[in-house]
Amino acid sequence: MHGLTLLLALAAAAPYQVVPGPVNGVLLRNGDKTLAVYGDARGKARPEMALLTSARRDTAWAAAGAREILAPAGEAALLEKPAEFWQRFWDKDQFHDYANQGIKWPVRPVGPVRAVRGGEKLEWGGARIEVLDTPGYTRGAVSYLVEAGGKRIACTGDLILEDGKLYDLYSLQDAIPELKVRGYHGYAARAAQLIESLQKVAAWKPDLIVPVRGKVIEQPQAAIERLTARLRAVYANYLHTDAYRWYFGEDNWRARARRVLGENDVHWMAPAEVPSQQPPAWIRVIGNSRLVVSSSGGALLMDAGYSRLPEELKKLRAAGVFARLEEIHITHYHDDHTDFAQRLSEEWQCPVVATPFQRPILETPTAFHMPCLTDRPIRGVKEMAAGTSRRWHEFRLTKFDLPGQTLYHDGLLVEKDGGEAVFFAGDSFTPTGLDDYCLLNRNPVAEGAGFLQALAVLRRLPPGTLLINQHVVPVFRFSAAQIDEMEKSLRARRELLRSLVAWEDPNFGVDEQWIRLEPHGRTVAPGGTAVFRVVLRNPSGRALEATVTPHVPPGWSAKPVRVSAAAGREAAAEFRVEIPAGAAGLQVMTADVGVQGRTLREWCEALVMVSPEAR
Repeated sequence: MHGLTLLLALAAAAPYQVVPGPVNGVLLRNGDKTLAVYGDARGKARPEMALLTSARRDTAWAAAGAREILAPAGEAALLEKPAEFWQRFWDKDQFHDYANQGIKWPVRPVGPVRAVRGGEKLEWGGARIEVLDTPGYTRGAVSYLVEAGGKRIACTGDLILEDGKLYDLYSLQDAIPELKVRGYHGYAARAAQLIESLQKVAAWKPDLIVPVRGKVIEQPQAAIERLTARLRAVYANYLHTDAYRWYFGEDNWRARARRVLGENDVHWMAPAEVPSQQPPAWIRVIGNSRLVVSSSGGALLMDAGYSRLPEELKKLRAAGVFARLEEIHITHYHDDHTDFAQRLSEEWQCPVVATPFQRPILETPTAFHMPCLTDRPIRGVKEMAAGTSRRWHEFRLTKFDLPGQTLYHDGLLVEKDGGEAVFFAGDSFTPTGLDDYCLLNRNPVAEGAGFLQALAVLRRLPPGTLLINQHVVPVFRFSAAQIDEMEKSLRARRELLRSLVAWEDPNFGVDEQWIRLEPHGRTVAPGGTAVFRVVLRNPSGRALEATVTPHVPPGWSAKPVRVSAAAGREAAAEFRVEIPAGAAGLQVMTADVGVQGRTLREWCEALVMVSPEAR
């Protein structure tokens, strides 16, 4: 249907109406029939046609009930056949996910859907509508350029809000195939497409922009210029302390910069000191694992995700390098650091050690929705509280919460008698800066949290401590001035994000899971009761209360629940879901969230596999 002109009952000049709500609606009349861009959230009338700019369920719900729905061709299947997406996610994509696309897609079919592409034109009464491809907030998003009532109205979905803001930044995470950057490493990579899409909208010279949420934008050109500048400023700030430059080099780094910033000059932090290309002699490098060897013959393993690790350990023992493996410490839950931990724990009869905060995601990874989960749970993780120290042979071990590359991340300081000290920082730092290239890893930008907390840990390390990144063989250290510079950059980013993100606190826009359902995935028996939790991590500077209303499959039942959290704290509230005896197979539950005067429809989700085997 590309290029097809859809002629829909011509009439006299059609007035338009903007209906504000949790999802806005632009209503066009044609006699007694209505076309609704985005839908009509009031549910008062059934539109003849609804036009969706994306398939996201938190906005697509407003189009339910329309006799026909037009939606972007690249996302139409998510509306028509959501069960296929969720089954694939359950079977495979919840683990080892390096694409890192959001999953706010419908759980029930929305339709019937007619797929549209850029360039297609519609007429509805006296209104003319053109489809414009505007990827950015989602990969396949479109906008609708409407000429009605003497006005040029751009309906751009989530492409731009308010005076030049975005609803969030994490939705822009994506791959850059031409630079061999996969989704996991593509920090806000779709910023380039979003800016290009904004420029296309600007070239049309709209009188108004009606976003899918929030106020009508009455000065489109100024708002577009502000959003472009704000987005570029955040991206330049990110590149300044980008750890990824260590792995891929300056040419790749500059190419990523040009995509978003054009030819604007970008500065980066000077690299850390690299005093040695190898760690101390008592540490062996095995892929992205490290083996700390004691003169007693005992050994301590840092991380266990390298595929050749089991056989390499056997070779080292046979060569007399060590006699026994006594502990396995995990810096963070990612699959390439954990896949072989349970196997090695059993083979060597030794515990796996982590902080209490990280333990749950290691033991029950399916309860979480995070990048790069392992499908091999670790049983009986031994806790070592953050901030505690103990002796291990001729070494002193001190455990830290280190929310760097990901929220669930530990650090381990190992001090050898005689003065040598190393800090196992997992994947949180390279000599060029901060490993914060994946927004889905949940990296808050706040005092006492995220990388600011991790940098505070570095400040407390003994003078001369060497840093070890599990993927970087050379050891390195930052100067006090470099730590100052990284802290200054993060604090500047927080203020830049404050101007970019359409929330009270910018961390609502960088932490996709500031509120979530837990467990995210579980298997239950039919005919019983399942207990879930609403977990609220409050990033704001004041107490926060949210009302959460579950949407369960037909025949199931659940009641709304409230959860309150103090400023900067996490809190949870339980609710029960009654599952009928006849339930079977994979079901997806969503939940509305009411918070700060906003209604976020179907914002959270949990996957429930109903199986008699769960009894």
